[in-house]
Amino acid sequence: MRRVLRGALAASVLTAASATAQAADLPSMKSAPLPPPPPAFSWTGLYGGINIGYGFGDSSRETGGLGYISPGSLAPAVPLGSAWGASQDLHGVIGGGQVGYNYQVNPWLVLGLEADIQATDVESKAKSGIGVFDATGAHLQTADSTKAVDWFGTVRGRVGFVLPSIPNLMIYGTGGFAYGQVIHNVGFADNFAAAAAAGFAGGAVGHGYSDDTRTGWTAGGGVEWSPIPNWSVKAEYLYVDLGSTNANSVSLNGGTAAILGTTTPVFAATQNSPTRFHNVRVGLNWHFDPFAPGLVSRSDGLSSLKEPPPPAFVDSYQPFQVRLKIGSVIPLDGHGTVYDQGIAHPALGSIGRLSGLTGANGVISGASTNTSTSVIPMLDVAYYLTKNWAIEAICCVSPHHIQGTGTIASDFARSWVFPPSLMAQYHFTNFGQFQPYLGVGVNFTTFWGTRVNNDVWGIPFAPGSALAGLGLPGALATFQWATVAPSWGPVGQVGFDYMFNEHWGVNVDFKYIGIHPMVHATAVAFVPGAPALGPIFVPVKVSLPINPIVVSAGVTYRFGGGLLQPVLAKY
Repeated sequence: MRRVLRGALAASVLTAASATAQAADLPSMKSAPLPPPPPAFSWTGLYGGINIGYGFGDSSRETGGLGYISPGSLAPAVPLGSAWGASQDLHGVIGGGQVGYNYQVNPWLVLGLEADIQATDVESKAKSGIGVFDATGAHLQTADSTKAVDWFGTVRGRVGFVLPSIPNLMIYGTGGFAYGQVIHNVGFADNFAAAAAAGFAGGAVGHGYSDDTRTGWTAGGGVEWSPIPNWSVKAEYLYVDLGSTNANSVSLNGGTAAILGTTTPVFAATQNSPTRFHNVRVGLNWHFDPFAPGLVSRSDGLSSLKEPPPPAFVDSYQPFQVRLKIGSVIPLDGHGTVYDQGIAHPALGSIGRLSGLTGANGVISGASTNTSTSVIPMLDVAYYLTKNWAIEAICCVSPHHIQGTGTIASDFARSWVFPPSLMAQYHFTNFGQFQPYLGVGVNFTTFWGTRVNNDVWGIPFAPGSALAGLGLPGALATFQWATVAPSWGPVGQVGFDYMFNEHWGVNVDFKYIGIHPMVHATAVAFVPGAPALGPIFVPVKVSLPINPIVVSAGVTYRFGGGLLQPVLAKY
């Protein structure tokens, strides 16, 4: 009996085990796990980009006046004077870049801070004139005003509003601090009918200028839309107010003329011009956070959030590289040699013949120039031929003052410098995250937007010169025109990248750029006390070694490759 029971029990156990095994082989009716939902869209993070647009004025009113200076007096006499007004409208193309940071407080509110810098060709012209008949006779007073905004920047707060149903679309208002370079040139003239009847040139002329970094405020708004991850486009309006500039002058060919009884007037003149304009622009932004989690592929075909990069640096080969930086352009030389081109041509005006300061080689004694420093945004683009060798293209534009010193002491001119450079680089990669490099190359520098500043400077008469023998102290002069020739030169650089991971890093770079152009200019001179000489036009040439060092720092981004993998030999 016991044997029968044992057999039945064993049979039941085997039957149960067999059923369990068969059930395990059947397909499961359980659903596959759903992939995690994509991360909610957020505007929070750092971003940078570019923009382009158009600036136009709001018919700001320029005001000015001209008053006569009585003999022996330093102030304009009243009521011998006049006042005028003229409308001016700024207009021109504006383009530049911006960086900023957004913080999304809740699904509908975004707070942010943005800074931008813009290059412009915004300018305006205004002409005013008034006829006067007073105790000195009939005359016409005129003012020709030209104003330009070379560049401007803003630092602004932003308040954005988002509809939770359209989280990638933001409407925002913005406002804050504005600053920019404003150049204001005015040519004044007072033409006396009596002077023309007496055979003189007809009147007095003067030039006033202001070239300053102005400050003010800005306000506006816009709309920004992110159609795909990391990228957004925007349309924006800003109103910019950079305050007012004043250009003042006295008559260049006046002075002692009134005391000697001539009809050439002596005057003091001024022109006040507000700088206000609208800016409508479109822009493109890249939103990034080098340490934010991102989507990676799993072996089961699903997506998941990757963890932040490990502390250890992971080496890689990324053939494409972009750097966005801020740089300081510091001229090492900038002390130009000034040549009197009229000394060898009797038909032309000559500083040498006026003053006796020009040597036999045409160099004006005691005259030189300096070139100002500039702080600019920079863009570098590189392609790595191998992990160590790369070709880099460098692009930037920088505004500079050319200052006259010594016997031509004046704010001579301003010019934009465009020195694109092509470099061959060797990168040292055996120091881990710290990656120094050396580079050599060539640049071709062009100059554009060159403007003379109409600053007035004095030409002293050397003892023994012809005009000094007449008891005249010197001449007054101002530059009327200038152009800068292109220049070729070598480039050398040393720098390093410190890479946080295979894509993101920071960069510090030092460059020497050989820039040595030739400047051709024309000055117009008047001799106070001898108005009958009229204007004397003097051609001038300046050999201008700039040769700057460029110190820059910024962000490096590499892309287009993959992690370095060992190569397995095939047998």
